Amino acid sequence: KPQEKSFEQWQDDAFSSVLSVTLDTTNPKRSNRTSLQSVGEELRSEGLAALITTSTLERVLVARLEESVVAGSGVSVDGYLLSSWGAMQGVVSNLSGAKGKTLDPAVRAQRIGALGEAQRLLVSYIGLSLQMPDLFAPLGQPGQRIIANALLADDSQAQGSNALAPLLPALLDQLVARFASDSLPDVIAPVFRELGLRMVLPSNRSLLQPGFRHILQAVETLVAYREIAQAVPHMATFDPEDCDGRRMQTSTALGAFLALSAFPGSDESITKVYYLDAPARNAQDREALHSSLRTTVQFLQASLFGIFDRLVRSGAAERNLTLRFTLRTLATNALRSGMQVDLAKVVDDGFADNLAAVWLRLSEPFTGDPQLRRIGRVDPDWVALRAMRSSSNGGSDADADADALGLDDEQAHIGTYWRELTRISADKEFADSYLERTGKQGGGGRAFGFICDCFFTTADALHLGPVATISRYLELLKRISRFKEDIERIQTAPEILTPVQRASLPLVVERWNSQLDDLKREKIALDAQIFDPRRLGSILVFYRFVMCFLLRQVDRESAFPEKPFAMPAEEGSGSVPDRWRMLPQFLFEDVVEFVVFLAMHSPDTLIDSTLQLGRTEGLRTFEIIPVFAVVFLARPAYVSNPYMKAKLVDILHMLTYCDPREDSDYVDTNEAGSLAHPAVHLHPSISQFQSCLDHSAVSRTFLVPALLRFYVDIEQTGSSSQFYDKFNIRYYLARTLRALWARAPLYVEATRTFFLQSVGSSSSDSVGGPDAQQLAGAAGGAGTTTGSSRRDQQVIEEFVARLMTDTTYLLDESLSQLITIRDTEKRQAEIAAGSEPQSNAGSGADESRDLAQRLQESERIARSYVSLAHETVHMLAFLTRLVPKPFQAGEVVGRLAAMLNYNLKQLAGPKCSNLRVRNMASRFAFNPRVLLSELISVYVHLGLPPAAVEESDGGARLPANKPADAAAIDRFVASVVEDDRSYSATLFEEAYAILERRSLKSTASLGRLRLFAHKCKAAKVDTRVIEFLEAQAPDAYLDPLLASLMTDPVRLPTSGNVMDRAAIKGQLLSDPRDPFNRAPLTADMLVPLPDLRSEIQDWRDAKLADYYESLRQDQDGA
Repeated sequence: KPQEKSFEQWQDDAFSSVLSVTLDTTNPKRSNRTSLQSVGEELRSEGLAALITTSTLERVLVARLEESVVAGSGVSVDGYLLSSWGAMQGVVSNLSGAKGKTLDPAVRAQRIGALGEAQRLLVSYIGLSLQMPDLFAPLGQPGQRIIANALLADDSQAQGSNALAPLLPALLDQLVARFASDSLPDVIAPVFRELGLRMVLPSNRSLLQPGFRHILQAVETLVAYREIAQAVPHMATFDPEDCDGRRMQTSTALGAFLALSAFPGSDESITKVYYLDAPARNAQDREALHSSLRTTVQFLQASLFGIFDRLVRSGAAERNLTLRFTLRTLATNALRSGMQVDLAKVVDDGFADNLAAVWLRLSEPFTGDPQLRRIGRVDPDWVALRAMRSSSNGGSDADADADALGLDDEQAHIGTYWRELTRISADKEFADSYLERTGKQGGGGRAFGFICDCFFTTADALHLGPVATISRYLELLKRISRFKEDIERIQTAPEILTPVQRASLPLVVERWNSQLDDLKREKIALDAQIFDPRRLGSILVFYRFVMCFLLRQVDRESAFPEKPFAMPAEEGSGSVPDRWRMLPQFLFEDVVEFVVFLAMHSPDTLIDSTLQLGRTEGLRTFEIIPVFAVVFLARPAYVSNPYMKAKLVDILHMLTYCDPREDSDYVDTNEAGSLAHPAVHLHPSISQFQSCLDHSAVSRTFLVPALLRFYVDIEQTGSSSQFYDKFNIRYYLARTLRALWARAPLYVEATRTFFLQSVGSSSSDSVGGPDAQQLAGAAGGAGTTTGSSRRDQQVIEEFVARLMTDTTYLLDESLSQLITIRDTEKRQAEIAAGSEPQSNAGSGADESRDLAQRLQESERIARSYVSLAHETVHMLAFLTRLVPKPFQAGEVVGRLAAMLNYNLKQLAGPKCSNLRVRNMASRFAFNPRVLLSELISVYVHLGLPPAAVEESDGGARLPANKPADAAAIDRFVASVVEDDRSYSATLFEEAYAILERRSLKSTASLGRLRLFAHKCKAAKVDTRVIEFLEAQAPDAYLDPLLASLMTDPVRLPTSGNVMDRAAIKGQLLSDPRDPFNRAPLTADMLVPLPDLRSEIQDWRDAKLADYYESLRQDQDGA
């Protein structure tokens, strides 16, 4: 029977076999192992046995890892260490399994203990080699590559060539146990770097290839260990101080994984391979392509979320570091939200979109709650007390204090970014003062919590990610549209080119069409990402939370959405809370831009989100949007950027949309006079939104006054293009009001209520009703919709003045452009027919080119201004019927009458045929018959008492007006007939004939027109009387600007001059300054002069008596 081995002899045999080394060169069984004779001799010289045991193992291992030995073996240090550890793990498995059961339990435990100690030593050296690769000979495969191969090995490889793969969990367990409290971040950093390098290989960096999936799964495997997840944010490569901008994508540990995407800017194979023939495919085929790609993107973003979720949940200090990485990435890529962006200097769309998707998922637990119960945890002071404060220890404090630390980085990228952001309603001076004051006060130990951190981080990630991408997508759509229009314009009008250019036109057009196809492929590829329903729905869920958060900040009781919204009182910008003013503008801007985008391009998302959230409890999205839009239009001091408020009008316009081609609500105009168009099917989102709008108490009370007020406020935007911008914005205002008035009587009544409350000074003019009674409570007890009755009245006066001015300008521009188009086309026809030969060919070509360019410019202007003119005249006709009194006021009635007379002359006068343009209805939506009918309606509404009952649009009945103001009616009629430049009784006869011939008005309406014409004839005044009075009047009785006899003199306190009230109020409506010294002046500052008024009246009566007595004597003498 063989003699049993001692424990030392067993160790020597086992370790020699596992490490493939020997100290005994005489043993023939070990001849194929690396000889470490020097170590054996060293042990013998110390009086020790030349055996490999736990006490000598490290000496043996160090000798084996010497450069000369490694070079001779042909195996890298890391390869040797890992294979040795794997072999030792195999021995441990055998001892722990069936083979070890034959041994004495004590012996087995002793042997397993020795192997475990040896494994720990090997793991220590593996970690050292990963941390300090220069410590050993740099030969062969490094350890991180071997570990990465094992992580990426699939099941078949794990059972075959990659021996480490099945043992990897045990290796990671031991690495974590050994280095968790020491230097684990440095140990795992090379592995992450290796996986990142694998990700950028051509076979892995495209979502069209399967390789990326294995790499993401490998990263998920690593961070599934809590200790590794804790270590990742502490890696030097996680958020390097010297990285910013684009380098956050290319040089950080997670950058390569976040850069994976299906955006065409990230992967050119998406457009050149996947969507190569997409422009020629039908919509169904393209949608199938989109669906497949979206599934892949969903897998990608789910994996990325899993990684970040592990990091965030691993500890509060690690959460702070992950937040800091995200915030610093966003701060150093702030230029992504700009208009002109060098895309090579910032992270690409795919990286930004993935980062936003991760944080959207992290925010879902509190944003997806239908009742938004945790909205109160979002603190608006987060910017000043969290994002802009630095932490000296880099976020390594105990978890209990982590939420009270600042997030600013060492280079202050984060703090600078948040400091320089544009605020909702604060200039830079106010912002700097507030931040300095708040910073000195400190946070008071306030811990903000992850909800607050996540909210602002997600909002910023969306701002610089999906929202910025959508903005560039919309620019791409415009670019494609302009490109197509340019190609079509040149093909249909080649005469605008020179002969040389025309010769090469076919080749140029072919090249342009190729470029257009490239743009279309890019657009289709973007469609797959931007219109992913899952993605859009998630963003809308978050923005639903943002809208409620913003409303909560301005709610009078700060209790929304737990309680119904309470409109804040308006006392000017001084009443706006400082914390509100300091919020970043992008919070407000992005919500509005995104809802506008959905309403225009993806209304299904609005419905889907509405069904997903709050169907049985909480607020639905469509219940929040009306409140949000109305509140910030009704309280303009809360948002300083007028274009942001204009976007609110866009939302209301699109979600109360009434197709202009289907307009049949012309004022007092038969439908037969409108153009016939096919039925337009409106999206269900419009009816759902309108229903929510109608049921909103805030909308019923404040919507119409807010729209009317914004019509006035948009006159000044501060932009160089404000003159043209205001017309576009007012067009959408007019369309929105038109849709509201045509839809529900409650908005008509709200309009009438607002006008009469503001204009009527007596109790008889006030209008009651539920909404009027509710108004006082909703407006904070003020009893008005704009904050004060004086401001209400000012809004109405300015609105009337702006409406009249716009009507004058738009009609004049529209009609003049149509005349230009007619003359230009006539001249083109003459040249084409050769009826007027040119003196030489060159001049003829030049004239044809000039005419073509002039025609295109006039057509562009006419298309815009004609639509604006139609809407403005319609609104004027509707409002003069509903509330005529403001339009009969002395300060505007003269200008209004002159404008009506001038345009009546254009539409019904002898030169009206000049407006006939070829295909004018289809080209410009110009309908002169409807325009004439509605202008005539204005005359009748202001020049006659209202009919007993007036029919409104669609057969509904308007509320009966109060008894007419006879003096106001007479004032309007007198102003009409006193207009010597354009007034003519025959014009009304011509208009009557046109309206009757075209059946544009009912018999009753035509009868009222004839009645008004007769009234004008009867009111025709003797101009000699006016000339006599003005010639005889002392200078003190004459208005200094108009030289007309004053009827209601007032003193201007700013200059001391005296003017007629109507004259100065008319002046102030367009320019709120003293005309004599340009000092600020408002109508309520005017000082009445009752004594002078009586004096002038007495003088006038005496002079008129003398004048008529003189006339009577002359007649008697004759």
